[in-house]
Amino acid sequence: MNDRGLKVLEQYDLEVTAMRRGRGSYILDTTDGIRILSDCTYSEHKAQFQNRVMEQICVGGYEKVDRIMANKEGNLISKDWEENKYVVRNWYVGRECDTENEQEILAVVENLARLHRVMHLPDAEEFEHSFTAPPPLHTMQAQNAELKKVRSFIRKKNTKGEFERQFLQDFSFYFEQAQEAQRQMEQIFGEKGAQEGRWKGSVCHGDYDHHHVLITGSDMATTDFACCRFDFQVTDLYRFMRKILEKQDWNPRLGMRMLERYEKLRSLGDEERRLLYLRMLYPEKFRKLANYYYGGNKAWISRRFYDKLMMQNRQREKKERFVRMLEG
Repeated sequence: MNDRGLKVLEQYDLEVTAMRRGRGSYILDTTDGIRILSDCTYSEHKAQFQNRVMEQICVGGYEKVDRIMANKEGNLISKDWEENKYVVRNWYVGRECDTENEQEILAVVENLARLHRVMHLPDAEEFEHSFTAPPPLHTMQAQNAELKKVRSFIRKKNTKGEFERQFLQDFSFYFEQAQEAQRQMEQIFGEKGAQEGRWKGSVCHGDYDHHHVLITGSDMATTDFACCRFDFQVTDLYRFMRKILEKQDWNPRLGMRMLERYEKLRSLGDEERRLLYLRMLYPEKFRKLANYYYGGNKAWISRRFYDKLMMQNRQREKKERFVRMLEG
């Protein structure tokens, strides 16, 4: 954000004693504690939902979340004269989780389980229509359709680069995994993917990773609930596990320890455990590369696309070994 955004601080009852630049933000020392001023891309309704979720978390005894502060008019989102949107949130002094430190990784998994135990809003009908995730089967069907679309696009190109040739060579293997995951998902949720009420009231963070957990001494703070929604909570666990295991070369021992640490505080039912397995089975990294490629500049394709695809190929057997452990 630029310096002009600081003008919106006049809309708040805040006595700022010092400020410093953060990542796309300003961190403010105030007489009421640390706050952070940042750009905002979502609606007032979404901000209200975030705060409702975080208030429920605090009621459950977990206090270190970045609740949004209301301005003098009672709104959670403030605008400057150009209609740019900003929010002021609670903030904490801390550092991100070290993704090479197993004990910290396990502590962050435990932190997620603690959050999930209190992230329930059974009586929030005013938010359900706007902030409920699509059924996982619908998502997987759409993703598989996208994969076929990218393959068709590359096939029709007269001149193919290194990434494109490798993509076509690898496509059959990864798409077979994607189709198998979809077939098994259909067995759980039915051909139409109907699942109303299966996660009734359960809320996901939606973007839980090492960037959004701050280690504050002997405690942790969880930040950035902008993607929170009603969903199967195991989706958060899957996302965090997949990202860490990609960095850790799909270490199966670490993967099972992460799952065990989570279940010490929150047990997974049969349905969620099966969903975790199917999410892991699905070739998400391959799909993301296809998506980034298709949405990017195809006149010049970064070497990183090819390198990431080859890294995924190198990790293929190790990932399959871990996925088989989850299946059993």
